[in-house]
Amino acid sequence: MNRKKRIQTVQIVARVTLADYKRLKDICEKYGFKSIYQLQNYLCYSFLRAVDKEHDPIDEPVPDEIVQMFDDMGTPKLPVRYRKARPVKKSTDL
Repeated sequence: MNRKKRIQTVQIVARVTLADYKRLKDICEKYGFKSIYQLQNYLCYSFLRAVDKEHDPIDEPVPDEIVQMFDDMGTPKLPVRYRKARPVKKSTDL
């Protein structure tokens, strides 16, 4: 009756331009990532370790270069590339 604990996960989706997608593919090949998904996981956990050190399960300290990389992320004023699609309103009552 040794059942493994199931870890609940949530999928996070990010939209990027085709040019950015191609850049990510090149980065994956250059640095040995198997997929963009693996690269996204690595970046997400690096961000969590650098920003939320209190809840970091790893005892090894985060290098200062990585912490400095995320210092500028404190402002939410990043450029908006995508806007929520709004349905086109058509008058069908005419």
